[in-house]
Amino acid sequence: MREVLNRLRWDRRGGPGPVVLAVRVREGVVEGIEEIELASVSEILAGGVTVADGTFHPYHRLVSVKRGEEVLWHSSRG
Repeated sequence: MREVLNRLRWDRRGGPGPVVLAVRVREGVVEGIEEIELASVSEILAGGVTVADGTFHPYHRLVSVKRGEEVLWHSSRG
């Protein structure tokens, strides 16, 4: 996943629209999906990504990666 995100970040030949990551998040016992633009990711690390506010999202919580309506990657976890 790290290699895919780095490629999307640095490849300027990409299609229209921002790349958006859908990530599972928990607040208390409630789980939901948060969408994060790749542009707001400050670090792409071996185990996950860190966004500008310092929040770390591990790869196992990643649900999908999209550009516009195009799904570039979707988790096999369902």
